[in-house]
Amino acid sequence: MTYASLEQRLAQGYIDMLPSFVPDEDAPVSILDQRHFYDLIKNLFQLAYDEPLLFVPSLHEDDVYPTRYKKSYGKPKLITDMRKFTKSLDGLLQAMFLIGQGADVKMSKKQSDILSRLGVGDLRKLPPAWKWMSTKSRARRAAFSHCLFDDSYPYTSEIYARLLGAAAFEKLETWMLTQGYKRFDIYDITASDCKLALSIANPKWSEEAPRGGHEYKIKHTGISAQFDDYTSQPAIFGLCIPGGMKPYLEAFDSMEKELQAFVVNRTKKCDKCGYCVQTDKTGSRPLARTTIFFEGKEYQLCNYNPGYNYSWPSIDDELADMVIKMLTFMDGFAPTPSPAIMPEPGA
Repeated sequence: MTYASLEQRLAQGYIDMLPSFVPDEDAPVSILDQRHFYDLIKNLFQLAYDEPLLFVPSLHEDDVYPTRYKKSYGKPKLITDMRKFTKSLDGLLQAMFLIGQGADVKMSKKQSDILSRLGVGDLRKLPPAWKWMSTKSRARRAAFSHCLFDDSYPYTSEIYARLLGAAAFEKLETWMLTQGYKRFDIYDITASDCKLALSIANPKWSEEAPRGGHEYKIKHTGISAQFDDYTSQPAIFGLCIPGGMKPYLEAFDSMEKELQAFVVNRTKKCDKCGYCVQTDKTGSRPLARTTIFFEGKEYQLCNYNPGYNYSWPSIDDELADMVIKMLTFMDGFAPTPSPAIMPEPGA
């Protein structure tokens, strides 16, 4: 989709990541108060979309990174222009969060004008839910900005199901949860622009909570869903593959044929890039690859960084079924006996 400006595209990302209104019925503020706050945040994002010049001094022609690997696009100024807008909107949200905690925050004239447009004129008389969302147990700016009122409600599942493909995503998630996987909200993933991600992880693999993402330092089977509004397909989900591909490729012959085809299709073919031997000064270390045979052909498949290839911008029933097959296969390699139970989500 093409937008009237780069800034309007970015504002749409904030709208997309706002869940539907689901209040906390046991909160110390009323459902009506929570609705008031939700509408305030929703109207803020809509105002940013309709009038982005309230947030930045000038607009830029619409553009977007084709992938999440931004350096390859050859436009180093693009990310700077993008972050001017997101920094402005995030800065206002951060100021609102701190004001709700009673902090002495000096608002800029621009920020005050925006809040005035939203009907907030006197910061000494904040709406009750604004103050509550800033000071409640486990208060976070991301939860404040996304209106995550009820700590027990799966807002992130709802968001990513809507963005990726609701029926198939819910099918996959339901299967995982019935198998004992746990759902985690992940805030501010390292080396990512995602501020609110979802991980669903199998605690049999490690007592540590997942770090978020599906590419680096993966210790559990599961999935990770992320949103990067600087890219053409902001929402993605990836399969979490602990330990790299080697143990599963070595057991390739024990996979059912449909899963074998999936693995051959998704796993990187070794192209002798040298990444796996870059620290070897002797020149004797073998390449990290596994030889497999499938349908009369030989393949040299890379053992490293499988997350790059096992990720998708949408999900349908066929993909959900294959991810379930892959998770089931990998879980056959889970450590035994099971380690201690990982911390509860949000703890």
